[in-house]
Amino acid sequence: MSYDVLGDDVEGYDVLGDMDVMGDDDVQGRPRSPRARLQRAAWAQQLRAGAPGAPAISEMLLPLGLGSVTFVQSGPTTATLTASPQLAYRGERIVLSAVAQGIQFSGIDGPLAGISVSEYKVGQRSQLVSAGALPASAFGSFAFGVRTASDPCAPGIIITLGVTYIGPALGAGESVTVSGVIFGRAAG
Repeated sequence: MSYDVLGDDVEGYDVLGDMDVMGDDDVQGRPRSPRARLQRAAWAQQLRAGAPGAPAISEMLLPLGLGSVTFVQSGPTTATLTASPQLAYRGERIVLSAVAQGIQFSGIDGPLAGISVSEYKVGQRSQLVSAGALPASAFGSFAFGVRTASDPCAPGIIITLGVTYIGPALGAGESVTVSGVIFGRAAG
């Protein structure tokens, strides 16, 4: 039996996940191992291409920190969070958090209501379907059903997330700090 919190897309059948309470059996009645599913995964085969004779890889669910940026009164209103994975990586879930200092935000989204996501790129390739900005609250820790299937990347490729402060004007001593992490599959 296999359970996967972020979903079981290694076979490419669904985006939201697949949990079979009775087990995950193939035609011959044997449970499919994670390694067998990884062997058939198109994105994993893509990552292994060009490495003949390399040892078999394993898959791990790992966080990739994007760092943080602080918006202040006289500073820029747009910033880029970046990361460069050291293993072959495929992001599946972006989580953003924001902390306000000296300013109050109302509503359930809190400080995330004052932030928008303007770009999400793996290398040079955009992971957004359109050029419009997205509300950062869609990537809050409380958001549900926001799993993505970003492009896989080789070690050293830069992943960027552009964020923009769109909240009320910041005064002296007021600031908003945005942090981010991407949870995804690392093959190594």
